[in-house]
Amino acid sequence: MKKLITSIVSLLFMINMIAQDKIFDPKLKGMEFVPAGSFKMKRTWAPEPKMVNVSVEAFWMSNETTNGEYREFVDWAKSNPDKKLYQTKFSQETVIDPKNGNMKDTVIVKIIPIDVSSLIPDMIDPSAMEKVNKNYKNYFTDKKYNDYPVVGVSFKLAQYYCLWKTDMQNLQLKEKGLPNIHAYRIPLESEWEYAAQQSSNTKSSTKDNKLIQKVNEGNSNSLNLFHFDDNVSEWVVTAPREKDYFVRGGSWKTDSDISLRTVTDPNCKEANIGFRIVRSYMTKKPNLKLNTSK
Repeated sequence: MKKLITSIVSLLFMINMIAQDKIFDPKLKGMEFVPAGSFKMKRTWAPEPKMVNVSVEAFWMSNETTNGEYREFVDWAKSNPDKKLYQTKFSQETVIDPKNGNMKDTVIVKIIPIDVSSLIPDMIDPSAMEKVNKNYKNYFTDKKYNDYPVVGVSFKLAQYYCLWKTDMQNLQLKEKGLPNIHAYRIPLESEWEYAAQQSSNTKSSTKDNKLIQKVNEGNSNSLNLFHFDDNVSEWVVTAPREKDYFVRGGSWKTDSDISLRTVTDPNCKEANIGFRIVRSYMTKKPNLKLNTSK
């Protein structure tokens, strides 16, 4: 197992090193830079959950994905049902070493093609919000809600949105003769919590936590990121040892609470669950560090 872990780390390191001179890493609209640092986080998968110090590499993070942004994905899929998206997956397999006949653990990289036509029926529950609050008629399709957080999206479709967004931006960069960007993805839980713990720019608020807001409305933290504690709970990628899927943060339907952590069916499409996206950051220069471990 230790050899497998070492192999995975080595593989990812080599991929990153190879990519350094080929990846373009500009600041794009809607993304905020999160410097590398460390913080205290509760490890729940351990036999006895405890607080540990966790280090996080620098990355870019968005505010909550909006109806307008996700609707572009849905519209593209409906217009391009014959297209494919491609997902990279790493898996552990035991194989026979052809040199000595011994069994060994190895990391297999698989590129999984995804037919866009198969996604269309399951992309979103457009009436998720209206089902629980009749005041939000046509919440997903009405342009007056363009800047509000998308809801009714499963974990898997949130991941596919990231694949699509990466492809679209790389096509635009290619047309300009520029190299690719790092792939967009759902944040690791440690990345989400690290960003959420950064201090708020405002000490108090008079807003009603039970009303859904625009994604950039209200109080931001020191990173200019909003709504970790309210608006919608958000999908995160948990540690490999976790067997369950989780959403983090409070929502208009729950208590306002950054620390809220809820086990959730990955296939659910709830009116109070959305997501934000991140993109890994790589630079040859030393990163500015934040430290909130004290």
